[in-house]
Amino acid sequence: MAGISMRELADVLGVSTASVSVALRGKSGISEETRKRILEEARRQGYDMGRLSMPDSKGLIEIIDFTYRGHCTPPEDSLYYNQFLESVSRELTGKGYQLCGPFAPSDPGFLSRPPADGGLLLGAAAAPEQLRQYQTLGIPFVITGISPEVFPADTVSHDNHTGIRSALLYLHGLGHTRIGYLRSLSMAPGEDRQHAWEYEMFRQHLTAGEFLDISKTTDFSDSGSMLGQLHEWLEHGFPEATAFLCDNDSLAAAFMRALRDKGLIPGRDISVIGFDDMPFSALLEPPLTTVRTCEPELGAAAVALLLRRMEQPGLFHCHIKVGTALVERASVCRISGPAL
Repeated sequence: MAGISMRELADVLGVSTASVSVALRGKSGISEETRKRILEEARRQGYDMGRLSMPDSKGLIEIIDFTYRGHCTPPEDSLYYNQFLESVSRELTGKGYQLCGPFAPSDPGFLSRPPADGGLLLGAAAAPEQLRQYQTLGIPFVITGISPEVFPADTVSHDNHTGIRSALLYLHGLGHTRIGYLRSLSMAPGEDRQHAWEYEMFRQHLTAGEFLDISKTTDFSDSGSMLGQLHEWLEHGFPEATAFLCDNDSLAAAFMRALRDKGLIPGRDISVIGFDDMPFSALLEPPLTTVRTCEPELGAAAVALLLRRMEQPGLFHCHIKVGTALVERASVCRISGPAL
């Protein structure tokens, strides 16, 4: 039977995996009291110290999570979160670096984390002052999940604007000219996607349909609360829009359920498009048309940009947008008669 892992050992002790790694490798960066506690528990649990026989790395890269840890969906339940971390780990390990974290500023012992040579900041929900505080450390870093205008730093994000535009052009090509929008994301991507809808509706000379923003009153991972607010909203009457864009797939799924509860058939009476292409999207009835994003590509791009910054610190800031793709399924129909 395999022995306990560093992550399992960290869970038992209530410390970060990075702290366990520092203690077992005899590195500095944690208190002697914490080191002693970790080593004693490792011996008690029978940790295989042979796992530590690996060559020295080029440096230590930390992940600081200002977004998911303590907010929204718990990280262990988020497929996209784990895909991002796995991609980052694979890219950094392949290039000879060691990864620590993710840390959250609210984690116990956050300030005693081991010193790092570079950082990846998950910044979609970060306040500017949080980013400025990290900037004062003088460590090269890249921020993921925000647009370039939000903070003066290297950034990597999904191309939300192109994703929204492709969805609107698709709907317009099927005869939809009155298109509504539903928002539940309070983070930077929520702002990004809403602004893209507003701009592209104006640019394409389309008529804005009903707009609903529940981002300030519910967590997008709370399906029950989301469904309740959609039911209440639909009580005001039949929407005039023939199609709706939703800023994420969970909201689109809740909206299709609310439409059915009102006696409307998604994909026939009202067309629905989501965003992110979560695995459940293809299993909905009807299967959900959505905009696909790719977390592994986001992770790989973030690592490449960070290593560039570390190797050439004097370069101008660089901003990377990772592309999206429209996935056509059955939740959208063609307008057979004159559009509203």
